[in-house]
Amino acid sequence: MKRLTIISLLCVLLIGSLVAMAVAENYESTLRVGSDQNPTTMDPALYQDLASAQVMRNVFETLVAYDAEVKEIKPLLAESWEVSEDLSVWTFTLKKGVHFQKGKFQDGREVTAEDVKYSFDREIEISGMVRLYMVEKTEVVDTYTVRVTLKNPYAPFPTVLTDIGAAIVPKEETEGWGEEFTLHPVGTGPFKMGEWVKDDHMSFVRDDDYWGEKPYLKELTYKFIPDKSVLTVALLSGEVDITVDILDQDVPKVQADPNVDPQMVPGCNIYAVYMNSIKGPTIDPKVREAIFRAIDVEQIAKVLFPNGTGVAAYGPIPPGSWAYNPDVKEFYTPYNPEKAQALVAEIGEIPKMTIYTPEDPNRRKSAVIIQSMLKKVGIELEVQSLEWGSFTEVTSKGDADLYTIGWTWYPDPEFYVFYMFHSSRKGTYGNGGAYNNPEVDAFIAKGESSADQQERTGYYREAEKLIMADQVYYPLYHKMVVMGVNKKVQGFKVSPDMTIRLYAPGTNVWVKE
Repeated sequence: MKRLTIISLLCVLLIGSLVAMAVAENYESTLRVGSDQNPTTMDPALYQDLASAQVMRNVFETLVAYDAEVKEIKPLLAESWEVSEDLSVWTFTLKKGVHFQKGKFQDGREVTAEDVKYSFDREIEISGMVRLYMVEKTEVVDTYTVRVTLKNPYAPFPTVLTDIGAAIVPKEETEGWGEEFTLHPVGTGPFKMGEWVKDDHMSFVRDDDYWGEKPYLKELTYKFIPDKSVLTVALLSGEVDITVDILDQDVPKVQADPNVDPQMVPGCNIYAVYMNSIKGPTIDPKVREAIFRAIDVEQIAKVLFPNGTGVAAYGPIPPGSWAYNPDVKEFYTPYNPEKAQALVAEIGEIPKMTIYTPEDPNRRKSAVIIQSMLKKVGIELEVQSLEWGSFTEVTSKGDADLYTIGWTWYPDPEFYVFYMFHSSRKGTYGNGGAYNNPEVDAFIAKGESSADQQERTGYYREAEKLIMADQVYYPLYHKMVVMGVNKKVQGFKVSPDMTIRLYAPGTNVWVKE
């Protein structure tokens, strides 16, 4: 009897294992992702927003990539790489057998070093953000080896190459389609774009000729729903399987649903108000100080995040970065409405200003609260909320008196301090305030040229002190990254940089039917 019981138990375990394997190997999976922002382009060299980066990662790939935890950089199209002792020459060996998706102008040919050179040169030539600004030249050593020489030593270069802006693209397709390449994207990624109905959805289908491990997902659709609360309703009703950036107010609803897993991790992000440094009332340091002293950042955080998914910020480097300074509050101009009123009286009449914000509820609400706080000290502010594309256009041109900026990137402080405050970034969304401080530029250069993380931390913290002293940038809050995931979705991990990684080193998402 005991022997029969053991045999029966083994049979049950075997059947269970076979069922689990059958479920796990579901290559017919379909997934629906809900997002509140529309992508603006499908050309890696042209993107300036997270919404575009999210969808492009399905079609395009880079030489190296972060894992889902954004802790380790791993090979992707590159097999290996070496760097010179002075951090200025980087040599990459490509994987053999990697090929592009089939397109109109090439039939899925193999990727070579020539493609890396072309892609990097193209990014430098046409990108508004010029992520590869540090590159002096890219040389083809042989079919599978490429050498990149930088203008100066640059420690975080591999991190730059994880960005989808550094994706490898086929010359035949980009030049064949011209400006329409964004509508007919071709890369090396696991998915091909199906259709793009602007303001509604974008779909992708698995490329069955993909060079790497076969993705479980057969089809993938991104639904664009600008209202984040409506997006949560779509998740709870089963209309979408994953939602991006759930509002604090909606977290209890998601937690209460037995079919949904609310996933939450500390984010590598900063949300702030940028002031114009070259025109308008905020070129006056006294006006900027009055604004600083009139805003109660602790109160803003309490209003926005009663469920604890955000905290007040006091500097541009987020807690998710290894260079975060826990004492940054010491360098922050404190809330003092009486002092703000005195400054306004001293200045005299201040022209009415406009603060621009995208259609993000938290940033809109922040702007309205700031409007009320400034009014109490005698500063008039109009709130202008714009669709994402219009918002980035206005702010990148430096036409905003003030604007709310949200910045989410990697743990390396370079991607906050350089991209938002280096003088060379004037004319981009990151430095739409046209900030320029040679001392800050110098500390950034030192941080870029050191391979020692402790040294680099010191340099970026010194830059942060100077930035806060100049009072052009008012930190508001850091957010937890909160996503809602249907429990049918398997293998998905929320990333601190808010990137939805459905297929990446160590990740291959599938859906239980």
